[in-house]
Amino acid sequence: MIVKPVIFDNILFGELSPWHSDNTSETRFRDILNNQVRINKDDPQRYFKNLIASLKDYSININLDHLPSPERLADLAKFADLQSLFDNLEILPHFNKASEFYRFLIANETTRILCAIANNVKKSKAQIDAAYQVTTLLANLEFSREQVSQKSCSDKVCTYVVDSLKIALFRIYEEIKAMYPSLLTAEVLSESELIYQLAPKFEKEKTIPTKLSFRIQKYLEAKVANPTTNIVSSPEIPTPRETAYNSFTYVNLSVQPEYINDLFDSLKSHNFIPKNTPLPDFKRLFTGEPVTKPVTWTGNISELHYFVKLIHNINKSVSNLKQHQWEVTCKCFVKPDGSYFDRSRLKDQKKPKSTAAILEKVAGQLR
Repeated sequence: MIVKPVIFDNILFGELSPWHSDNTSETRFRDILNNQVRINKDDPQRYFKNLIASLKDYSININLDHLPSPERLADLAKFADLQSLFDNLEILPHFNKASEFYRFLIANETTRILCAIANNVKKSKAQIDAAYQVTTLLANLEFSREQVSQKSCSDKVCTYVVDSLKIALFRIYEEIKAMYPSLLTAEVLSESELIYQLAPKFEKEKTIPTKLSFRIQKYLEAKVANPTTNIVSSPEIPTPRETAYNSFTYVNLSVQPEYINDLFDSLKSHNFIPKNTPLPDFKRLFTGEPVTKPVTWTGNISELHYFVKLIHNINKSVSNLKQHQWEVTCKCFVKPDGSYFDRSRLKDQKKPKSTAAILEKVAGQLR
């Protein structure tokens, strides 16, 4: 059976929505969070059984498949080595009964989804069946992610719920990528694309502890400091290590690294990157190493598209990224306001007529 984010979708569109007219009373949440629900907040199976019973008193009927049984929790426990990394993506502490209710609810739904996919993959008889389970779940989560990214709230509880959903959706997506790298398609979103969608103000807010971006930044820092080996739960499924596409790799890096300096100077002189861009940050974009600080692109999006097409597809100045060049571009370059480029939009741009000749000359510096 396909895993679906039932609770997330109910929060967004159903009777559990914080903006639903019936969900504005603190008393309502205090009553739903009865003793049996609260004391089992760290036992997902008992939590959901007691929560479902409690919600029936308010004529709210939730049908949940894949309850986190001990067997399913054991399937997820095989990925325990990953947990310290993803613990950086915990939901913020609650501040009243309503936020307490949503904190437990979203955290336990996150566990339910991850347990369910781990169990389904383990039971798959072939890799194609396991891949179908994973890709279908990611497609279902994509809809939830698109909807929550469009939500804008002024109310404190609603803002808390939206941010909690965003961090949970980010965590599930990243955790599944780490658990099952060999089951993913080429169209899986990169970290940069997820951040662009869920935290568009990431660069401005990543140092503010109360913001979603702060937790994502802590996760990214921990990931760089403690790289984790990707594993899968079923020995029946072949698991080749996923190739990392961190940045561009200049093909003559070992023999002619000075040409990166020439490219750097040319991009600055034609105002495609800021004149105060640090050279070490720029050089790192062409080493194949993870980007620690993306470079601001001050040209337009079509100019960035054509620049990458020149160095990657036409001149072949950088190593072949096997259709991942747009994903890598989104890791390497950001907009002037610090937000990330959208991979789909970047990929579909046309050759800029007015500046094409200039870009061809600039890209030629990386020979």
